[in-house]
Amino acid sequence: MSETIKAAKKEAEQAKKSARLQALPGINIAFTSTGLEALGAFVNVRDQELVKRDRKLSPIFRKQQLRGGLFEKGMFSDLVGEGWDNPQELRKEYQPTSDQERLIDGVIMVTSSLKSDLDARVSEVKQHFLAEEGVPLNPDTYVISRDPSIELTLVREGKVRPGLNKGKEHFGFKDGISQPIIEGWDERQPQGKEPKAAKPGLILCGHEGDKQAQPAWAKDGSFLVFRDLQQLVPEFDTFMEENAHLAPFTQDHPKPGEKLAAHLMGRWKNGTPVDESPHDDSDSNLFSSNNFDYHPINEHKKCPFAAHTRKMRPRGDMNHDHAVIWRRGIPYGEEVTAEEAADRKSAADKERGLLFVCYQSDIRNGYNFLTTRWASNHHFPDDKTHVVGEHGPGIDAIVGQRLEHHPPRSFGLPDHNGTSGDRMPLESWVVQRGGDYFFVPSISALRKELTGPGIFDQAALERLREENA
Repeated sequence: MSETIKAAKKEAEQAKKSARLQALPGINIAFTSTGLEALGAFVNVRDQELVKRDRKLSPIFRKQQLRGGLFEKGMFSDLVGEGWDNPQELRKEYQPTSDQERLIDGVIMVTSSLKSDLDARVSEVKQHFLAEEGVPLNPDTYVISRDPSIELTLVREGKVRPGLNKGKEHFGFKDGISQPIIEGWDERQPQGKEPKAAKPGLILCGHEGDKQAQPAWAKDGSFLVFRDLQQLVPEFDTFMEENAHLAPFTQDHPKPGEKLAAHLMGRWKNGTPVDESPHDDSDSNLFSSNNFDYHPINEHKKCPFAAHTRKMRPRGDMNHDHAVIWRRGIPYGEEVTAEEAADRKSAADKERGLLFVCYQSDIRNGYNFLTTRWASNHHFPDDKTHVVGEHGPGIDAIVGQRLEHHPPRSFGLPDHNGTSGDRMPLESWVVQRGGDYFFVPSISALRKELTGPGIFDQAALERLREENA
């Protein structure tokens, strides 16, 4: 890969042109806690008390065990156990067996901007892990070997949307903008009202800002959260059309439904921030703008307090930026059909949505905090009840979830004066279909600590289990 980049730069220098971006495929691998355990790099909760009492293994455990309680639990135990996810909505592959065994030990991500490159890399992965040595791989078959090194649990295929919708998720919003600037990584510095640069240790383990005190082998690794999100697009569009009158100043707007959707998201569909342009999205200079901070923070004349972008990154509403994630993802599924649009209902056999991925050095302080403490909290941002009333700003209409004891889903819209307006009951247009928590090790860790006999002596662990059976 590096040789391809060097060749392109040399070619550009000779032609006195800027080097073009190379359409390079990518392959990455990450492991759940059970996957690391299988590699001898993690001690499960059942064995930890035994290990802590063992004179030989205890110091190794204290030094080498990867830290992160949510990572150890996994997404099902965390989010279903806490009541956020409905197990009836999850794909069976994300659920444990009747013996409470997790089905997913790891994930292999293959990406490319060219379909031909993608197919070639997927075939390489299957050949490496699934094929019988010396036997050509049948492209229509996942398993050739009688004893493959891995077992495929689930394959999820992303699909960039076509034409003018390229770069947008299925609700129609431009995706992937306003990523955090990382101190020391990004050459560009924050300008104007942009959020300050985040410490690299909020994303990568072992760097400044990481408070987890991870083992040395985890340095340059990151925790990955994968969410399989189904989007009910016709239902979303219908709700916006039928409730558009509740948003301020929509009576003369050419697309009132889109204006309401922009208020819920915090950006117009082309990326224009509502805080910079609350009434229209026509200024092309604002399509990917990041120069806003929601001031004055005690009113929401422009951007509602509960808008998705404001919930997930409060900017001026808070004096620090401790919960930062690096977002990635890709849509999946086909476009809405004419029949679905006419029926205003998603067809059971036409599922679509987003394969959401984010990286952080601490899941509890990253994705989990953002979604459970901010997005799903009716009273966040704090100290707004004098503006919106005792029920608070409301829930994040896009990703907010509700526990049984929580109030019904609702959203506080501003009136024409920017104070408390209508309290809008919300439907739910995102179905949580599952996912899991993973650790992405560095290439160095893959070559050293995660290859060979493992960090923890498996024979010694087995001896402890037998002695305490």
